[in-house]
Amino acid sequence: MSQPTILTRLAALDTNTLSDALDFLHLPGATQGLLPLWPCPKIVGRASTVKVGLKQDANPTTHLLTPVIDSITTDDRVLVIAGAPDGISCWGDILANASQMKNIRGTVIDGMSRDIDGSAEIGYPVYGRGVTMVSARNRIVQVEAGRALSVRGVTVHQDDYVVADRCGTVFVPAERGEEVVELAERIEKRQALMVQDVRAGKKVSKVMHDSKFEAIQAAPPAPAPRNPKAAAPEDQELSALFANSDTPAVSDALDKLGIQGQAFNIMPLTNYSKVTVGPAFTVRYVPASNPPGSVGDFIDDVAVGDVVVIDNNGCTDCTVWGDIMTQYAGLRGIAGTVIDGVCRDVNRAINDGYPIFTAGRWMRTGKDRVQVGCVNEAVGIGKVRVQPRDIVVADANGVVVVPRDRAREVAELAAKIEKSEEGIRELISGGASIAEAREKLGYHTLQRKG
Repeated sequence: MSQPTILTRLAALDTNTLSDALDFLHLPGATQGLLPLWPCPKIVGRASTVKVGLKQDANPTTHLLTPVIDSITTDDRVLVIAGAPDGISCWGDILANASQMKNIRGTVIDGMSRDIDGSAEIGYPVYGRGVTMVSARNRIVQVEAGRALSVRGVTVHQDDYVVADRCGTVFVPAERGEEVVELAERIEKRQALMVQDVRAGKKVSKVMHDSKFEAIQAAPPAPAPRNPKAAAPEDQELSALFANSDTPAVSDALDKLGIQGQAFNIMPLTNYSKVTVGPAFTVRYVPASNPPGSVGDFIDDVAVGDVVVIDNNGCTDCTVWGDIMTQYAGLRGIAGTVIDGVCRDVNRAINDGYPIFTAGRWMRTGKDRVQVGCVNEAVGIGKVRVQPRDIVVADANGVVVVPRDRAREVAELAAKIEKSEEGIRELISGGASIAEAREKLGYHTLQRKG
């Protein structure tokens, strides 16, 4: 039987693990901000590099990228494009169709795409910084192809390996491919054994202190660890007050009471159908010391039903939450996690149904970059001050934080607002105009301070 190729082995790895391997080898390669532009599949392939730039004269030019696409003769290529300014597209649906016909595996753009629905309709993967409607025609030209270029600060050469998934995009130098993949496979095996240890009941603090990459013996199967820290009666009572509310109603109640509690730019990983409610267990991260300190031991102190609220100062260059923490938190009945920063291993959280609300996602580890600075002290989340045991309400719309000493007042008002809005919906269903319904039920005063 033939040995699997590097591309086949890369296909079995995610960007989180590859980022860790690159870190360990002191290699650049993990990029920030190059995410799927539609919910597209993972890309694994070899880079065909293209540099573009602003058109400098009025002379007619060959249509952008078509010479590169036409020249490709193998089925292992990923187009890697850089050089376009923000707001101007360097990709569209015609190029996507042409690339698919040439068996190109996908496109990674350090820039923007338009007509992204066209790429989605044919299932062609596109990763980049965002979407726009502005055409490249008479604005952008192809400068060169097949040469090294800079992508989000990483130098990418022709034929380097490209892996892109929901956490982002990494580039692996072609000449170091075997070394990176071999180490990544060892890391993945170690991580799997760590998850088994967590499932077997070992404390996550002991599991995550293991810094070696070699395989360790799997522990025998055991029941999932039971969290010895039960929810306090008052915590249960206050959380139950918001069980039938959603964040828009709570936000309106906070506005009416003059309370700032809406966490700016903290959003759900996916469109959760249920509301997450619980008292805040607060954690603040700080830059790592030398030697670095702990990154996750606090979770052994979190009670059933708590929401872990992590202040990483809005940093998006390293993560403070991954699949082991997700697994452990789920086993211990923790309600969810809110991060002013980023997380990784999002597939685990989404597949497990564990609620996470963050400022984004990226694959690079926070280990040796940040450490826990304090636990259960006041923190800042999305411009909101959060005190330990404040009540967190989070859903598909975002996150709101209710001061604990105002929880009953806010919950009562939120319920009244929801009841009024329900009445408005019933009136318009019965034929009333929206103006009539709003006037009758005082819609314009629902959120007004008073």
